[in-house]
Amino acid sequence: MHLLRLLAASAAVLWASAAYSLDLDPGEIRGKSSKEPVDVLQNRYFLKSWRPELGLIAGTMLDEAYISTRITGLRLGLFFNEWLGAEAQTQRTTVTSSTDRKALNKLRFRPYNPNGPIDNTIIVTPDPEVNAIHQVIDVNAIVAPFYGKLNVLNLAIIYTDIYATGGIAMLDTDQGAKTAVSLGAGERFYIGKAWSVRVDFKDRIFNETRAGATSRRNAKSIDFGVGYFFN
Repeated sequence: MHLLRLLAASAAVLWASAAYSLDLDPGEIRGKSSKEPVDVLQNRYFLKSWRPELGLIAGTMLDEAYISTRITGLRLGLFFNEWLGAEAQTQRTTVTSSTDRKALNKLRFRPYNPNGPIDNTIIVTPDPEVNAIHQVIDVNAIVAPFYGKLNVLNLAIIYTDIYATGGIAMLDTDQGAKTAVSLGAGERFYIGKAWSVRVDFKDRIFNETRAGATSRRNAKSIDFGVGYFFN
């Protein structure tokens, strides 16, 4: 037990030391005189301009009725400066029926014929109308004007970007190929100068057919990713 406590304390000290080592020395900000004005508290420590990024994605679609759609995929991005870039990602989905849909599919009925006898050989089941998404390809611009750091209990400093994305998405659905407008927002957390983790919310807006009529759909998703910036 004492050994485990010692190892845990050592790991905490190393983690805190590594975190503090990432922060800039106040002298690098203010210069030799402590009275010099500081226009910007701290410049970006993690630079990503012209460094290609390769990442993995895992997430889920939101606000779906009767089905559950999980997402996995790859992302490739490139920033042209520290706040403007572009990225493309391809995602495959795994679609499963919800508990409600499975329960409805267990029901069996003989269709009623008001104009004649009932055909006992015909059995129908109430299957809800869904339009599952099977593949998504996004091509987006990404704007990351907000950069900052979080101090966690004086133990660690976490650097982060907040950004917005916008572009087009190509979807493979039960109703065939669809082209959508893709809008999103997210936040990136840096782990060293090469690795980062991020969370993204996206809304893909397109038209589909519901009950024989055209309607607009907002296919919302949330995904978590890990990325690597090449030098």
